[in-house]
Amino acid sequence: MTCLHILNKAPNLPRFAACLADLEAGDQLLLTENAVLSILDNGICWPHGVTLCALKPDAEARGVAVENAAIQIDSIDFREFVNLTLNADKVVCW
Repeated sequence: MTCLHILNKAPNLPRFAACLADLEAGDQLLLTENAVLSILDNGICWPHGVTLCALKPDAEARGVAVENAAIQIDSIDFREFVNLTLNADKVVCW
């Protein structure tokens, strides 16, 4: 079963860490709002086997260049965001 996790909390908040701890191989993680700031943090230990995405308008609004990230992360628009939610078996918002 695929699970889409939508995370909008900044990396320094407890819910961010709770989300990362809940991820399993095969899950998808979409970073929105202040969670996109985590792309700039090289100290975060991202789980293996999880597809990472960032909402492009949120990254741009915060001056985060997804394409320059040290990790593999896809930059998506709102249409792709909707498709992720439609294709997931389960959606969890953090």
